Parts: sequence; C-alpha cells; structure tokens
Amino acid sequence: MNRRWIFISMICFLGVLHAVNAESSAFIDNASGARNDQVLSVSFKVVNAFTPDMEKTILSGIPQTFTYYFEIYREIEAWPDLRIYNWTVRRTIRYDTLKKTFSVDLGSNDPPKQTTELAEAKKWMTEFEGYPVGVVPSLDRSFKHYLRLKAQLDPVKWPLFLDKILFFPSLGDFETPWQRIDLPLQGEEKNGGKQ
Repeated sequence: MNRRWIFISMICFLGVLHAVNAESSAFIDNASGARNDQVLSVSFKVVNAFTPDMEKTILSGIPQTFTYYFEIYREIEAWPDLRIYNWTVRRTIRYDTLKKTFSVDLGSNDPPKQTTELAEAKKWMTEFEGYPVGVVPSLDRSFKHYLRLKAQLDPVKWPLFLDKILFFPSLGDFETPWQRIDLPLQGEEKNGGKQ
C-alpha cells in the first residue's frame, strides 16, 4: 500500500516539475524600441512558446490564446517610476481540421490571417515587428520612458465543466518574465531591450 502511494506521489511530482519547467522556458528575445518621426514602436519575439503537447492540441482543433501585457512607465529619480499607460493584446491560433488551415487572430480590427503552415502561424503568434506603442507628443520629453511587456498562455477553457471532472495534463503553460524596452524619445535610432 505504501509503495503505491509513493509511486503516485512521484508521478504527481514529475508532472508538476514538467509544468514548472515548461512555464519557465519561454522568454522574450530581440526586444528593441524605435522612433519613426513621432511614432514609437517596439519589436520582439517570444522564444520557446510552443511545446509539442500544445502543437498536438492545436492540431486537434482546440484554439490557443497568448496574452501580451504592455505598460509604459515614466522614469523618475529618487521615486518609484510612474506607470502612465497599460493595455493587453490577445492573439489566438485556430486550426480547421476539415480545411487543414490555420487562422490567427492578431487582436486587431483586421481579419484573421490564414495559412496552411504551422510554422508561419506560430510566427504570427509570437513576433511583433514595428508594433506602435505611442506617439512622442503624448509623453513628457523631459523624462525617460520605457515599456515593460510580458507574454502569457491563456489556460484552455474546457466545456461543460470537463476540467473539474477529468484530469487534463499541462499543455505547456507559460508566462515570460517582464522585459524592459527603452523608448527613444530624442532620436530615431533603435535601443536594445534590457531586463
């Protein structure tokens, strides 16, 4: 009897360890800020966002959503920095098992993008290139400003209380650490991201 409980405990521990490792492996890379005339933008990508289990889930027709959290801060000496703007962007990937096509909703007013290639759909889910985050006149140029961002996989919502009746393994949930990107208010050159 005791051996059975030890075995079950070990399986549960390994499952938790796997979920923690999957959660901590995703991170934001190649983060930079740029200014084009009066528009401030950022570029970045999320690395290790997709696990094999998550890809299998998508291919079975279950949509997956990534939520991106954005915050703009004003840097103030000898005082906590002031958050002046914050918003979220949700990107959702769906696979049509009949048409064999992927659809990615980018969280904008544009229609979802469609492709037959998983690699291309994953790129749309995880990469932001020249994403506008503000305009120079809306920020006080006598202060430094920076953007903080992180990405998170939204948990799958199972229908009809199935999540409470059955045990579903982790699909590779993740939440990246916060990433800082300096915003270049004074020039048009790009600035690299900092942790």
